[in-house]
Amino acid sequence: MLPEQDDQVFRAQGFLRVHLVFFINRLRIVQSFLSHCFRAALLAVVLLSCRIANGQQLQPAPWNDPAVVWLAPAQAQIAVRVRLDQLEPQLVDLIPGSGQHTDTLRHIIFYKSILRSLAGGSTVLAAIEMAIPEAASLGGSSEHAATPEAELRSLWDDALMLLTN
Repeated sequence: MLPEQDDQVFRAQGFLRVHLVFFINRLRIVQSFLSHCFRAALLAVVLLSCRIANGQQLQPAPWNDPAVVWLAPAQAQIAVRVRLDQLEPQLVDLIPGSGQHTDTLRHIIFYKSILRSLAGGSTVLAAIEMAIPEAASLGGSSEHAATPEAELRSLWDDALMLLTN
């Protein structure tokens, strides 16, 4: 090789080395950025999962509110029987498996559970608290997690309206 060609080869190799080092440094920066983004995304998924898991837990109203005056258990049993007498005939006219049928059936199970607890000597508040899981697990234990909190809150509010003065 001629000395001029050697000089050109050395320049070309130097050019390639500089660009290779530049490329490797840029690649390291991108990898670092992606790992930080992945960590942030993973943290967001974990926090969202916790939020969803806690969202299914029914938060009860403040029962120590002095404005809440419960019916006596004997009066509550009568009120629940009247409510069941209103609900049970509605079930016959509904199509099994429809949303209205499921909702009405859930209400019937809820009130029958309250009635059973009241007949067993429970307080009105305890009877309502024990009836919520039964109403939520209408289709079995796997149904409990899938029952929307709004639906359980609606049952809770209905019982509150029915069983308070």
